[in-house]
Amino acid sequence: MKSKWIFLLLLTLAIQCASSNSKDSSEGDGKLVDSIIQKAQSEEGQKAIQTAKEKLQDKETQEKLKGLVSKDKKK
Repeated sequence: MKSKWIFLLLLTLAIQCASSNSKDSSEGDGKLVDSIIQKAQSEEGQKAIQTAKEKLQDKETQEKLKGLVSKDKKK
């Protein structure tokens, strides 16, 4: 009977620790997303986005991307 209570106590503790870790990681993900959004909204981020848009208009870049996508689909 005593070992049953110890087992239940350890199981409860393990579940609480596991749920605590998942909350911590989701908060970290939110901070990462906020950081990415702030960077994208900055002047430097806007320049990088504009450069990427211009690069995507290039036919050579489009062909490279099509090649990469087709390789991924084959896998």
